Amino acid sequence: MTTPRRRLLAGAVLAGAGTVARAQPAEAWPTRPVEIVVPYAAGGPADRYARAFGNRLAEIWKQTVVISSKPGGAAAIGAAAVANAPPDGHTLLIGSTGIITNQLLLRNMPYAPAALSPLALVAFGGGIFFVHPSVPATTAKELQAYARANPGALKFGSSGIGSTPHLAAELFALRAGIEITHIPYRGTAPALTDLLAHHINAMYDSATSIRHAREGKLRAIASTGPQRNRISPEVPTMVESGFDVECRTFYGFLVPSSVPAGLRRKIEADIIAAAGSAEMREMFVQDGLDPEAMPSDAFERFLAGELVKWAEVFRTANITVQ
Repeated sequence: MTTPRRRLLAGAVLAGAGTVARAQPAEAWPTRPVEIVVPYAAGGPADRYARAFGNRLAEIWKQTVVISSKPGGAAAIGAAAVANAPPDGHTLLIGSTGIITNQLLLRNMPYAPAALSPLALVAFGGGIFFVHPSVPATTAKELQAYARANPGALKFGSSGIGSTPHLAAELFALRAGIEITHIPYRGTAPALTDLLAHHINAMYDSATSIRHAREGKLRAIASTGPQRNRISPEVPTMVESGFDVECRTFYGFLVPSSVPAGLRRKIEADIIAAAGSAEMREMFVQDGLDPEAMPSDAFERFLAGELVKWAEVFRTANITVQ
């Protein structure tokens, strides 16, 4: 492992178990409303999941849970608010890919990645590569052949530079040896609208957009999970299609690393208990995600692996903030 990559891992695997615990009895917590910070725009998946968890956790804690949307800065603004919060466990972060890739994208981070510790991953799942029906390809191999014959003709829309749809497209380009054109938008919805209108011709999106393919408005090329998505079983995986492309959107909770270890364990256990409810599991399944809660140590290892993978993509594709 190179020195720069080792430095990234040391800073960004979101220091977990090594933080020294301070004296604070977990049984006295919470003593006031708990805030869950969403570092993305209101109304998106993370916001919806935060509100669902807020309702469940409010029942467990017998305390109000407030959801705060603090978007911007490739998720760094909201993450910084949590990283710099008091070490009392009353401020949590729900995060996705941006919480580890923002350090690869931003020149000046507003917080130290090690100031956040993973609590629990609550769901993850692969998305799908879609193309407009005008693209003469029905498989990943055919899409590769088309892109090689027409460099730059694949215009991939995304929800922004460094977003999961952007990184997934760049990962496919890297593995397929093709050239693509990236078109960033201010969110997934406008990108999908333009794909349907043929202003762009390709996009990586959640499996829930399979409905557009079934209606003939889009064409599903391949999914990016280790197995076929349960809500789109007709779509082969990228691995099945011959490409080492695995990309999974994830959602998990983090807390300031300064929070005492005993309290972190209590909050982790409560989040995992909430994630295991039938209501929460069904919500994730309907969204094409795997509702498999992952404890803090496994979540930390997962984040480390994701960071290594995306660091390669950032470097190869020369992704930088504009």
